[in-house]
Amino acid sequence: MPDFVITGVQAPTRVHGVTPYQVAVTVCNEGLRESNSEVTLFVSRDACYSEDDALLETVPTGPLAAGACVSLPVAVRGERLRSNTWFIGALVDRESRVRELSEVNNVHDGVPVTFDAPPDYVVESLSAPTVVRPGAYFEATARVCNRGGGAGAAQAWLYQSSDRHVDAEDTPGGWRFGIDLEPGACERVSLSGQVAEAGESYLAVIVATARERPEEDTSNNVSEVSALVVGMVPDYVVASLKVPAVETRNGDLPVRLTVCNQGTALAQATQVRFQMQSLESGNEGVLRVTNRDVPALAANQCAEWDELLGSSENAPGRWRLTASVNPEGAQPESHADNNDRSQSLLLGDWVELGITRVTPLTHALVHGAPFSTEVKVCNTGSRAAQRLAVHVSLSDGRDAAADVRVGTRMFDALGKGCVVLPVTGTVPSQGMSGRLYVKASAELVSPQGRELDVEDNVLVGPEVAIGSGPDLVVTQVQSSVPVVAESATMEVAVTVCNKGNEAAPSVPVWVSSLPEPDSQGLPLLVGAWRTVEPLGPGACSAWTAQPISPPFAGAWRPTAWVDEPNAIPEVVESNNLVRGEVFQVSPTTGWSITGLNAPAVVRANSDFTATATVCNRGSLPQAFAHVRLSLRTEEGFPVAELSNGYTSRELASGDCEQVPLHGSASVPRDGGYRLVAELGASWTSGTGPERKLLSFAVPMGVGPQGGDLAVTSVSAPASVRRGSAFTTSVEVCNRGTTGGSATVTAYLSRDERLEIPGDTSVGQVSVTVAPGTCRTSAVRSIPNVSAGDVWYVGAHVRATSSPDLVVANDALVGARVLVVP
Repeated sequence: MPDFVITGVQAPTRVHGVTPYQVAVTVCNEGLRESNSEVTLFVSRDACYSEDDALLETVPTGPLAAGACVSLPVAVRGERLRSNTWFIGALVDRESRVRELSEVNNVHDGVPVTFDAPPDYVVESLSAPTVVRPGAYFEATARVCNRGGGAGAAQAWLYQSSDRHVDAEDTPGGWRFGIDLEPGACERVSLSGQVAEAGESYLAVIVATARERPEEDTSNNVSEVSALVVGMVPDYVVASLKVPAVETRNGDLPVRLTVCNQGTALAQATQVRFQMQSLESGNEGVLRVTNRDVPALAANQCAEWDELLGSSENAPGRWRLTASVNPEGAQPESHADNNDRSQSLLLGDWVELGITRVTPLTHALVHGAPFSTEVKVCNTGSRAAQRLAVHVSLSDGRDAAADVRVGTRMFDALGKGCVVLPVTGTVPSQGMSGRLYVKASAELVSPQGRELDVEDNVLVGPEVAIGSGPDLVVTQVQSSVPVVAESATMEVAVTVCNKGNEAAPSVPVWVSSLPEPDSQGLPLLVGAWRTVEPLGPGACSAWTAQPISPPFAGAWRPTAWVDEPNAIPEVVESNNLVRGEVFQVSPTTGWSITGLNAPAVVRANSDFTATATVCNRGSLPQAFAHVRLSLRTEEGFPVAELSNGYTSRELASGDCEQVPLHGSASVPRDGGYRLVAELGASWTSGTGPERKLLSFAVPMGVGPQGGDLAVTSVSAPASVRRGSAFTTSVEVCNRGTTGGSATVTAYLSRDERLEIPGDTSVGQVSVTVAPGTCRTSAVRSIPNVSAGDVWYVGAHVRATSSPDLVVANDALVGARVLVVP
């Protein structure tokens, strides 16, 4: 009889995604008679075959003489579902159709094969202009993402078509190759395009795999299709609509609206219509203001304003507010399907409490001893919380439901806004030890049953411990700019505090950079270090580190690590490594605008001169930086493109130059704007962080000749006695063109933001400030507020004799003030 034996299985050590691969199987006939059979591959989680393992391909052996061997190549199709390491083995005569000398030697153990999960590239969004001039270049921005399980590189193309079916057979525009994406990662890609002839076109971005690595699904590679009109026509759009999440059903309904002309020609004056519709009953809502005139807008110009619509006798519940520009279609435009913008809101008398910060003053707790925790509570509802309770708890885990309550603070009358409340808790005498978490929760006591959502009423704070010793914590690590050049000197603000109950000796602090997302869990690059001086309990040390930025483009996080080798014993060891907000490393620029000098107030349509300070923050000399000057709304939408300027010489690393710029304040309506100097990119290109680094903005008021009063500093004693007078020092500067009188009011605020009305006025004084001058006033203040709480001193200036065209800088909050009995 024959006797088939598999003597070898050879497979690739790694298979990428759904790539087909080949397995070589060697079969020998160790019997005494010629015969033929079949070889079947199996795939298993271990090397041994079992009946539950999946079978792959089957191939015939052909006639095999006694004593002969044959090597069979077996082609295997790629599979999407398999990832990580599997074992591929082989079976001969799996169904025992051939009588053999032995039936127990027909299996060969599997060999390990690592299957890489394939990537899956999609275009999640496409932002493209709606109207362009014939022959003009334009930019489209796509968000390209990898939704697969494996890393890879993609390529993206912008295509233009005469119909809505856009595919790779249409006219290609700009493209980008080698977009490296980890699983779940996304990248914004800017692609250029150009259409020569007037008419209507359609745009789409198609993404595909690069470097010959297949992806999981190729049916989702085309973006949404964007319609494009080529010609000289206007296009109205409601670019932004902001409404409060919760508001009363009777009273003011504050709205901020931005209307833009995205077209290429002047848009004539039109109207915006406001409508309220119930999401529960389908009824139209009653508004005090239902229509508003919109001024004529030049191409790529916006108008922005605040509106008090007023809600009248609308039923409580969920509503949708819709703003429609050019609602009747009275003015010709390129697109009529982009004129509406809606926002949802809730009308009714509701309290909405939330805990936003939990800050224990010490991380070293003692059995049976009290400790204090500052808890920031906010009410974003439409009704005041007449009475609420703030609880502080301790637990040995981050589960918000499992804890031991150790302290409670009652508080009355929290309207819309926030309050920072010190809550005293007492550590249990027994039953708790080791590492613990401090938690805070808010409970609405009155009016009962009037809170919208209680899910955000609990917040887990930092880790603490029962014991004695120091606890060094990095409380701040933040890059000074959101984008830096590769391998350039950057500035990172670092603050280290001792949250323990004993002094901490000198220790080093390492400032590093972590890639985002962080796949390693450890700092990749160490840029700078500093030894912190000894810190007593509660003391802090702040400085600016100057590490070298990473040499690779992409997203990074500044990271500070205090006492990295754990050289000193601390009550909490897990909080020594802290990550800051993401910054971008860009290979495109080492330029930065560090200042912009311009008049604060100008007349409409009048000319003015500005000066931008441009610095080379890169590691190499650079020449000829391009600077653009523009006016924008407070929200950043364009109002007017003004002028261009260039640096006149090559700047060495660290050098700066003053670049003169000119403009004319041609705006659709008087009011406050932002004057923006920008490096080499229009307002629509680049990511948000890149645009922020590449620009520098100052406030500018446009209108009849007037002032710009600004509160530039506020200070008060660190501790004041309740009911006893103290002095609030307020500096007010007039950056406008006319002087006049004003009223300066000092406030005590419950949090770091000044709310007028809402916060407590403690004093007032009248001042007169000439143009281009500053004046410091001593405001006699009476703190008739609760003692023992956390307060913040603030000030507000209100012009009384001439208009103040820039209101964004009229208020300022200063330092904390402790009000004692």
